[in-house]
This record gives sequence, structure tokens and C-alpha cells, in this order.
Amino acid sequence: MQEIEREITRLAAGGAAWGGQSAKERGGLALETARSTAAVADAWVEAAIAIKGGSGPFFEQALVAEETATGPLATLRLLLITARSLIDIGRTGLPRLPSPPRLAHAGSNTQSRVEVELLPAAGPAGSLHDNAIFAGHQATVRCVDPGGLEAFDRSWREEVVQRPKRGGVALVLGAGNVTGLSPADCISQIFEYGRGVLLKLHPLHAALQPILEAALGPLVSAGLLVIRVGGVEMAQAALTSPMVGHVHLTGGEAAFNALVWGGRDLRDTPVLAQSITCELGSVSPWIVVPGRYAPRELARQADMVAASIVNNTSFNCIATKLIVTAGNWKQREAFLSLVQRRLASVQPRQAWYPGSAAAWESLSGGAAPADGTLPWVFRTGIAPDQDPRFFEREWFVPVAAEVPLAANSIDDFCGGVQDLVARLPGSLTASLTEPSGLSSHDRLRVLLLIEHLPYGVVAMNTWSALAYSFGSVPWGGFPGGTLSDPKSGIGFVHDPLLLPLVHNTIIRGPLCSRLAPAWLPWRRYGQTLARGLVDLYASVAQGKSGFWQLTRMLPAVIAGGLNALPPEPRQPLAQNPQA
Repeated sequence: MQEIEREITRLAAGGAAWGGQSAKERGGLALETARSTAAVADAWVEAAIAIKGGSGPFFEQALVAEETATGPLATLRLLLITARSLIDIGRTGLPRLPSPPRLAHAGSNTQSRVEVELLPAAGPAGSLHDNAIFAGHQATVRCVDPGGLEAFDRSWREEVVQRPKRGGVALVLGAGNVTGLSPADCISQIFEYGRGVLLKLHPLHAALQPILEAALGPLVSAGLLVIRVGGVEMAQAALTSPMVGHVHLTGGEAAFNALVWGGRDLRDTPVLAQSITCELGSVSPWIVVPGRYAPRELARQADMVAASIVNNTSFNCIATKLIVTAGNWKQREAFLSLVQRRLASVQPRQAWYPGSAAAWESLSGGAAPADGTLPWVFRTGIAPDQDPRFFEREWFVPVAAEVPLAANSIDDFCGGVQDLVARLPGSLTASLTEPSGLSSHDRLRVLLLIEHLPYGVVAMNTWSALAYSFGSVPWGGFPGGTLSDPKSGIGFVHDPLLLPLVHNTIIRGPLCSRLAPAWLPWRRYGQTLARGLVDLYASVAQGKSGFWQLTRMLPAVIAGGLNALPPEPRQPLAQNPQA
């Protein structure tokens, strides 16, 4: 472990030198790292697919699209926005926004918020073409009001100066489910907090080590990043160094408890001496507000719910686990049938995540297939008292459930939702579907619900994962997590705009856009679009407009985006594998 100590010493020196760099110089390093990331995008995706397995046309299209989007593409976008933010700070003292911050609920001592719009975002040379890529979407960060817009401006200016001075060395304990998480966590620690980073990759991602070292090569060369594969022993050795002052963990609550409390039930004195930020997952709900939906709207929202279950075999901390409906909603059966039909049409995926087969058997009540796949299981009509397992913990398996609430009005429904989410573990993300024909009273009641849902990200009419893909939404659990009760985590990361006093973020999408979203796993040409966006961002990183790459994607956007009902299922979807 002497080598670990030597590497930490080099990182401490690199971090100290990094603190003397100007914002413009730091932005230049982010831009250089974006170029090196684009250069290894194909190798990155190939390695990710090899980790997760699978074969056949569906996997060739869906897995390539998913692994491109959540790996090199998300990393590229985060780096480009980071570069632009730092360049703006060097010029004017603050990152440039698409519109000025505004006050919401002014005059309320407890509910007043400063709202910051993030879209369309800009890259170092100008547009990232968000008006085309994220057409119809909105991302609003809600910050605590420190006493008006002038006070917020002062707080923000202080934040962009002070946060990067935190310095020192951070140990980043990488997640094993999504390949882009560890790079994003490192980028956050380096550029937002001014730290050198020792990244301990999850053992599942061992094959990615040389690829990530090439992708993030400029950070490695600058003495700001070391990437290693190791187990608990390596992390423990790093934590004995007095130069390591911070830890960031993306993982589960068990890992957090072992790290902070040594696995002890008695939580009096933490065994962790360093400060910590973390993201720990959640039981993520998708709330469907009752009302009248057009057939196309119902099908589109059902497709997005199903996609949020299918993506990454549901091995996501933001995979939908509970669909919340009103029991007397007239379109409930039609909606659930569409979700079931879509899931039944999708080929099961491999149980590549450790322990997932046993967990699937425990929750579903059936035996996992001998071919190593995990079928999609969707239970409907469950209640917390009848089957509390769905409500007590996050399950990393492709199993989801629907819980119907007794409600005779929108007021009843919103109150029932608030009662339900109060008992769910975690506070990371929630999604909500709202019909367009509500009365003024009901619309305001749903808005009140959205603004008071205790989640770090609340998504309206779209999956909350889009917040992560935007690259500038502060990512983390709802504020209030503590060492003894972390909920979905402590603190926010991936905040390249260095926003102060973040409360949470609300994102909004169209109820039914003219073209199907590019991120649906069954969407035709998804692989082409994901790779096209990598090429677009790579062009922007070279100082070009990216317009040519955008126009080249148009045929795939149109041809693959035409709306269609889910196909006939490949096989009946199991409500109960024991039956």
C-alpha cells in the first residue's frame, strides 16, 4: 500500500498547484479533457457492453445507445458545460445563464425560492443545440432565497470563488452500475472543489481502467487524477492518509454504513474521519395524476414508464419501482395494459449485476431462468400493508409494481401521494405525469404537490434520468440527509455552474411530443442518434459549431421517432412467476 501513499502525495501536490490556476486555465483543461473523451468513445462503449453482456439485434441497438448515452456522451456534455462555466467565471465572475434568476413565492418566509433555468445550455464556443436536442424541455433549479435576487447574486459570486478552494485530496468510490458515474464524480471533485482525486473503480469496471485513463488523460497528466481498481482494503489504506480529506461514494446504504459507522448498529461516533458526500439510491415512484388523456398521450407516457424500468436492466438508482395511480381512474386499466404490453415485448436482459438473480427470485417469488436472464415482472394492485417489500427498500432488479390510491378528487389523490412518499426510503428522484385538461384548481393542487415532493429531482411528464443527461442539474438527494440518516445521500455533485443554496430541481417535458424520445430502448436508430450526439459534442470541443453533425442526424430523428403503439408481446408478462 506504499504505492497508494505515493500516489496520494502526488495528488496533494497536483491539487495544490491546481488551486493556483485561473478559471480560464481550468476551463481550458476541461475542454482538453472533452477532446480526449471523444477520442475513446467507441472503446468505452465496447468495454461497457462486454461487461453487461447480451447479443442479438435488440441488444446491438439498445445497449449501444444506452452505454453511449450514459458513458462518453454524458461525460462529454458535463465537460463542455464545465468549460463554458469556468470561461464565463473568468470573464464576468459568474457562469452565464439562458435567462436571469427569478424569485418564486416572494414574500413567504419559508417557501420563497430563487429559480434558475438551465436550458438551453451553452458550450465553450456557443450553442449545444439544446433547442433541437431537448426541444420542449425545461430544467429549473430551485435555490433557497437568501433575501432577494441581489443577495442571491452575492451568495453565488462568493460560491464560485470559495468552493474551488476546498482543495486537498478526495477518494471517489465508484459505482458499478453505470460507467459514466465515476468519471462525472471525479470531474465534479476536480473542477468544482479543486481537489486531486483517487478514483477506486468498482471491480465490475476493471476493464475500463485504461480507457478512462485515456479519456481523462489530461487530468491524469496534470497530477489531478489517479484511477485504480481495488477492493475494501485499498479504500481503507487510502483513508489512513492524512492527506485524504474527503470521500465521495455512489453506492448503497450498506456501503455507506460500513464506511461511516464500521457496520455497527450503535451510531455514536463515526469511524470515518473525512467529510463525505454520497448518492445512495431510492425507491423511485412514477406518479400518474388521474384525468382524461388522449390515446396517444396515454401510450407515450406508458412507454416512458416502461423505458424507465427496462433501461440498464433496472440496475439504476432512478429506475421506476412504484407506479402510483388512482384506483378509480377510468383509464387506469388501459394505461397499465400499455405498460405491461411494452414490457412483454422486450427481450429479457442478462443478470450481470452481482446478487441480482438472488434478489429477483426473492422479490418475484420465482426461479431465475437458466439462461442467465431476468424477465420483467410487473405487479399491479398492490398495497403497502399487503406486500411491504416493494415499499421498504430499493431492489436492483427488473421488477416494478403499481399501487392504486383511494381518491375521489385530485385533492384526495395528492394527499395520498404525500402520505405514500413519506414512507418510501430515499429522496433522489420522482417522476409525475399530469393530464392537460385539469381545472384551474386541480392544476394548482398538482403544482403544489410537485413543489413539495421531497426529492432532489422531480420530473414532470418525463423520466427523471433526463436531469442527469442535461449535465448541469445538481445531483443528489433532497436536502436534510445526515450521517445517521443519509436518505438518498448528503450534498450535491455535478453542479458545474457552482450554484449556491440548492434546494432541488424540477424538470418538465411535453406530455406527448410529435416524435418519440430518443432514449426509448426500442426506438429505431437510437444507436445512430447517440453516436451522432457524441460526434456533435466532439465537434464543439474542437471549436466548431456542430451544426453539420446535427443535420446529419435528422433522418434518424424523423424515421425513428414516429409514434407507434407497443407491438404484440413476445410472451405474456409474468404477474407472478410461481403461477
